[in-house]
Amino acid sequence: MALREGLGTRSTSSSLREEEGSAGRRTNFSSFSSSFDEFGPPYADLPMEILVKIFTYLTPSDRREASQTCRRWCEASHHTAFLENFWLVLHRQPFDANGPPVRDLLQSFRHFPNVHLSEVDFERIGNFFTHFGPHIRRIVLRACEIQERDLTAILRQLPALRSLTIESCRDLFMCVRLFEDAAEREELRQTLSNVTDLSLTHNQYLSDAILHRMVEIMPSLRALALAGCHISFHKGLYRKFYPGDGKQPSESVLTFHYVSQLIEQRKGSLRALDFGETLVDDNALEVLAGMSPTLCLERLELNRCEQLSSRGLGTLITAQAAHLQHLNLSKTFRLTDSCLLQICRELRGLRVLKMRECRALSNQGVRELVQLPALEVLDISYCEDVNGAGLLEGIASRPNETLRELRVRALNLCERSIIAISEQLSALRILDLGYCFHAVSDLCVQFIFRNLVRLTELDLESCRKLSDEGLTGLGMLPIIQRHDQQQQQQQQPTAQPGASLGNGSVEGNAAPADDQARPATPEPEPSLQAATAHMRISLRSRAEREIVEDAERKKQLLEAMQRKDNLQSARDDGTTFSGYSIGRLQQLRVLNLTGCNRLTDVTLLCNFKLLELRDLYLAQCQQISVDGIRALVRGCPAVERLDLSECHSINDRAVEQIAFHLHRLRTLSLRRCYQLTDFSLDYIACHARRLREVDVRGCKHMCADPAMRLVNLPLLATILPGKQDENGANGVFGAGSSASSPSLPPVPPPPAAPSRASMRI
Repeated sequence: MALREGLGTRSTSSSLREEEGSAGRRTNFSSFSSSFDEFGPPYADLPMEILVKIFTYLTPSDRREASQTCRRWCEASHHTAFLENFWLVLHRQPFDANGPPVRDLLQSFRHFPNVHLSEVDFERIGNFFTHFGPHIRRIVLRACEIQERDLTAILRQLPALRSLTIESCRDLFMCVRLFEDAAEREELRQTLSNVTDLSLTHNQYLSDAILHRMVEIMPSLRALALAGCHISFHKGLYRKFYPGDGKQPSESVLTFHYVSQLIEQRKGSLRALDFGETLVDDNALEVLAGMSPTLCLERLELNRCEQLSSRGLGTLITAQAAHLQHLNLSKTFRLTDSCLLQICRELRGLRVLKMRECRALSNQGVRELVQLPALEVLDISYCEDVNGAGLLEGIASRPNETLRELRVRALNLCERSIIAISEQLSALRILDLGYCFHAVSDLCVQFIFRNLVRLTELDLESCRKLSDEGLTGLGMLPIIQRHDQQQQQQQQPTAQPGASLGNGSVEGNAAPADDQARPATPEPEPSLQAATAHMRISLRSRAEREIVEDAERKKQLLEAMQRKDNLQSARDDGTTFSGYSIGRLQQLRVLNLTGCNRLTDVTLLCNFKLLELRDLYLAQCQQISVDGIRALVRGCPAVERLDLSECHSINDRAVEQIAFHLHRLRTLSLRRCYQLTDFSLDYIACHARRLREVDVRGCKHMCADPAMRLVNLPLLATILPGKQDENGANGVFGAGSSASSPSLPPVPPPPAAPSRASMRI
């Protein structure tokens, strides 16, 4: 207000001085000074409707940043239109109404429609749920220490609840008296009348009686998830615990016989079932199929159900063909091509299909995926017998404007199949090509950058053929033009029949096409190569070899930098040598380049400007140094998760650049960066005020307890210290570590830090 009054006085005096001049000049200057503000236009005074409309074009992360500008923008960011995905997360905190952070939250003016409580110990609930309960629509309790009376008291205060998730709460279900009082159940039945989703995953002590009572208090239930529960499907066990008429549910075991009875009672309203990670078999699916047509399932989760075969799946698919839209069959090892053929021919309305690690699938079944016109999400990763020919003759054989997400991780693809994906699937938003070692080349990436400009997530983990030329486009334009000319020649009528896309020998033709696209280089005779190979005997020690390798790497980096400068000067002269750079993907938010060790600073220096990028994984990119990091932090200012594990060229100066410029950074992994010292911790402590997770395992030049140097960071909740790192090379925050290597030992849990706040909003 004081600033506006000062401006008004200044404008009045200016108008008085202008009275000595002409009337036209006085009028123009008065109108200018009245709207002038040294802090810029008063955007905070815009009507709330306009602010809310503007905020709808922002991502949740950008809205969070904009909300810190002023109070009015903060109110606009918490409009009811944006609260659907607004979560309050408490992790490893004592839930005490008399202490932080619960005491501080009770003084907040906000409402929290979604609450996620992970590993929380309930001590004093107080009036937290009395205050916030009427606005809570979804609540998740994961591995919490909660008693029966506390859960009942919480549920009584949630009249607007729509979704309830209780996961891995062992002590809660060990109490056989849970919801045993009939009057209490009737009261909860009225309060929870709007609950549609119930998830009780990974609760080993869940019994028929407890499940019966929980389903009874939720009359509007539409989705039931029992993944990871110990469900018995053997009829002999049922006869043991139900010796009489079997009308009373057992307090000791959870049986599919009784679960099927509950489904039979609610089959008119149930639309989603999740039996993942259980021993569900073909007989159980046939029981579900017998409930048709009253039971109309739209979503079915059967992840890691190893007892299933094509017989039970085929029966259920036929029964639910008119309704099923989401089907997850990942790690169903006995799933064969015949079942996939039935899915493609009968489930015409299927939108989501996940078949990760279905080892019995082959090209014969994958070819038929083109028959699913409404398919939006497809995951066929780790199917060992599927290769590029199956994709070329299937989903990549014709234009597709429906598919949004494609995951073909660790498949034996070819270069032509990836190029066809980029040309035919123009509507893709998510593309996962991780561990396609021999297929993803610089030419493939160039076609991805040219055709899939609306990608929001791109995973190229361990694609070791990638180099700076592919990501920057330097010198790639002649290769792209030569490839296009060859494709045009093959499409001419005089082309050979074997050059068509539908030919079964696509895999064999992929490698020659790539070799023809690249300029031929003279190679010595094989006999001469073999002779020279036997003569090259190194007598260096291990340390000497490392020195030589570092020197060679530095030499290659300098040559690449010089090549970039020469191409830039040639471009200025009017000659274009550049193809397509990653800068074309302006909507990209997740980029995984883990294990692409041929990438250098040139990639980050040349047009690596992605303003929407949130998650960036550069683990094991050992040729990236402070020069590339300096360009990265300026070109990608919105990065929130950064993984630089095993980037041995990263030093303290690079960490300084990261901490100073990446203001949104929340997760930082510096695992096995051997050049880092305690100065890096000091830079993080001074500048990375929003950091929540940091991994410095294997940094042997750091102190043994980095938490002592980072004690002033108020939001830092997880610190993974230690000079010795005995686990694998993948960073703990890596994007593909959990999905790509399921056999690796789990990461040890981080040390508890009760003195640090771990609330995430």
